[in-house]
Amino acid sequence: MATIKSKVSLLRELLVLKEVIDTGQIFAAAERNGIKHSNMSKMLTELETRFAAKLLVRSPAGCVPTNMARQIYSDVERISEILDSILDNLSGPEELIGYVSIWTEEGFAGSGLLPELSKLYSLHPKVRLDILTNRHANMSNPDITILDIRSLQKIPGKTLFKFKTRAKFYTSPEYINKFGIPKDMDDMLENFDICIRQKFLSLPECSFLLKRAKRLNTTTDSASIVYQLASDGAGIALMPEWCTNKNQKLIEVPNIDFSYEYQLTGIVNPMKIKSPKVHAFLEFFYEFCREHEIELEMFE
Repeated sequence: MATIKSKVSLLRELLVLKEVIDTGQIFAAAERNGIKHSNMSKMLTELETRFAAKLLVRSPAGCVPTNMARQIYSDVERISEILDSILDNLSGPEELIGYVSIWTEEGFAGSGLLPELSKLYSLHPKVRLDILTNRHANMSNPDITILDIRSLQKIPGKTLFKFKTRAKFYTSPEYINKFGIPKDMDDMLENFDICIRQKFLSLPECSFLLKRAKRLNTTTDSASIVYQLASDGAGIALMPEWCTNKNQKLIEVPNIDFSYEYQLTGIVNPMKIKSPKVHAFLEFFYEFCREHEIELEMFE
């Protein structure tokens, strides 16, 4: 018969496994939970010994769960949700604790949400956000997902809101002063430096850039890199409008008759929707949207 001590030990190891699967890396999971990397690795090894099976395929790029790990993940997830619920019930509104995991567009997080987070932390200093932007990250169980509708995967949860944004061509005043203003789209594609996210290049609306741009100098999967290049005067970039809100370093390129509208959808984990910490983040997010005049289509 299993003792309390043995059950506690097993629970700890299972929760460690879940964290590593969620983050995709032992180091990231250890950092998020304040555990030494070596101790977390040891607990995983002990768990594999219990099951007499390999649970993770480890590589420099991260950890991938084996079929055995996938089979037990849903059970561990339910245990974790029950523990979260107990902790949330123990915490009053003024004592919110724990992290809220959010998967969001990198550009939206970097140029939009992140500069405003001090307002959230001033109200709830014990709440921590775990913001995921890596498209390869495990997205099986984020508390909140803010995702481009075109790349929307089958994520379980309740749709809370949708909002639209436009992508336009932006650059820095310094770049315009140095190289002049494009006369039109043809002139821009022929004579000006362009940097763009690979995500946009894959869209039918933007395929003309690959075919016609003579100086398509930089392509990247990172919105932050594109944002920084344009801000530093390295060229013209296609970016969503939220990147330029309250940013004096970027201006819309004149004489270019083009914009692409796409829609982001906010989804909440159904098991976490009543969690006080998730509710606190949503209140902050809705206020952020009001201040920045981002119109949300609500589904609550």
